[in-house]
Amino acid sequence: MCTYAKVGLVQSANSTPFNNPELDSQGRCIMTNHGKFVVFNVYVPCGGVKTPMPEKMKFLKALSDAMDNQRQEGKHVILVGDMNLKSDKRDVQWGHRSLNVDEILYQMKQNDNGKDNESVPKWKIDLANHWNKIEQVLETKEAVPRQTTNPSTKEKFNRFKVRVKVGENHYEELGSNEDSAEEALCYYTFDEGSYVDPDTDETIVCRKKNRLCVVTLVELMHKIANVKWNVDTQRQVAEEAGLNPDHPPTQWVRGLMEGNNGMVDVFRHFYPTAEARFTVWHQFQQKRYTNEGTRIDFTLVDQPLMEHVHPNDGKTLRCGKEPHSDPLGEEAAFNAATAGGLFEGGSYGGGGISTATQRALDTQFGKSHTGMIYTPPSYSDHIAVSLLMKSTFREYTGQLTLGNDLNTKKAQPHKKQRSISSFFSASSKSSSSISSSKSTTSKSTGMKRSAPTQAEKDKEKKKSMYSFFGSNTNKTKENDGNKDTTAKAASAKAASTKDLPKKEASSKEEDEKKKSMYSFFGNSNKDTSSSSAKAASDKDMSNKKEAFSKIKESSSFDC
Repeated sequence: MCTYAKVGLVQSANSTPFNNPELDSQGRCIMTNHGKFVVFNVYVPCGGVKTPMPEKMKFLKALSDAMDNQRQEGKHVILVGDMNLKSDKRDVQWGHRSLNVDEILYQMKQNDNGKDNESVPKWKIDLANHWNKIEQVLETKEAVPRQTTNPSTKEKFNRFKVRVKVGENHYEELGSNEDSAEEALCYYTFDEGSYVDPDTDETIVCRKKNRLCVVTLVELMHKIANVKWNVDTQRQVAEEAGLNPDHPPTQWVRGLMEGNNGMVDVFRHFYPTAEARFTVWHQFQQKRYTNEGTRIDFTLVDQPLMEHVHPNDGKTLRCGKEPHSDPLGEEAAFNAATAGGLFEGGSYGGGGISTATQRALDTQFGKSHTGMIYTPPSYSDHIAVSLLMKSTFREYTGQLTLGNDLNTKKAQPHKKQRSISSFFSASSKSSSSISSSKSTTSKSTGMKRSAPTQAEKDKEKKKSMYSFFGSNTNKTKENDGNKDTTAKAASAKAASTKDLPKKEASSKEEDEKKKSMYSFFGNSNKDTSSSSAKAASDKDMSNKKEAFSKIKESSSFDC
């Protein structure tokens, strides 16, 4: 995680705000103190196989406690980041919203399965008539191996797909090719889901039986019940579908926003009816180009801070290449996500994401607003979210001075590096200091070694550079150094004059290699063959230091 804050706007920072080594060591949260309020910047665990639900909820509970601690100290809270959860059904593409089939069947039973009731949608009648068969067929499901081939490299991959027996000698395959048999079967297992809270030993239900998403239900009706719903019917199903109300992370974030003093989802506050506005898409499946994504990146603000948020007319959302007559509709959202079709996906054969045109890249820029900034797909599978405060907000916060406490220092590791060259040479300096600090004893004399001279230090530095680049010349030097000195003398006497040009050429090549290395690192201590070259190098280094100093002053970043 990383938070940038201008000089004068921050008092302190803490990269271990949970006071829990297990959670803090994950680097998923950093808190910055801005006087009257604090900002928690987080990357919540995604859940699933890699991070089971108990671990995710442990993180969210610790986050709630940390925010409450700040409120008890009289500070308001802003929570931002990749939350890996959803709070509203509009945060999910309509086809991936879920519904509880058992609840629909119960409704139909109460209505005598829709007989003589024209108000009951046909899709509900279809579901009531065919769900028993779907359940029976799903009992035959099995994961069968499938092999896929990269069309470009011809590389083959072993995958698994679900197969069910629909009738005599009639099989249907469901879903996509998955990495494992367990993963493939998981998508078509609709048992009740639960986990045990490690703190209370309580069994918590996180998904009721027969809850599935719209696209899965559409597939089952088509391939097993032979009932094909058109897009309009699918959209009707999606209108009744929503988020899983039993999902603990969803309950957690909704709990934050409950009551008059709860936190405010600023995006949904200004755009309550905005459709298909997502912040992340499946990159490998190239879902951004059809705008099938989710909104999991949030800006949540304590209610008292809302008076400082810049008012919004609800029409400032980015819409791609040009404004749209309905900025809250799905078409405008699609244009924004794809830059009006200018962003193009990569080939499944490899080669990466297609390079965007300048016109496409320019669509990410626009008037400052609270909303979404549609950065290009090549930047990330996520886009940025933004929050615009009133111009008077600076008066509210006042001029602040950055503290010098231990937590603030630990939260600014970048300040340990003065430049790029110091970053690259850090490892060689570290090894050199360790070597010089050791008081080693010579085996032959029993005397302590004297401190290395400057010439020896320079030689060691050059040696570390060569080892960094994997230089064959360095290997040759090491091999030569291991040879017996008598053998070296004999070899030197035996050398003929015809080898001299080769040695001179090798020496020149070596000098050129050293020059290129020193020019890369901008080393002002480079040895040159002439005083004029050295003077030019010193002047160049002086100019670089002056330029770097100006950049550092103009940046004015503390954290």
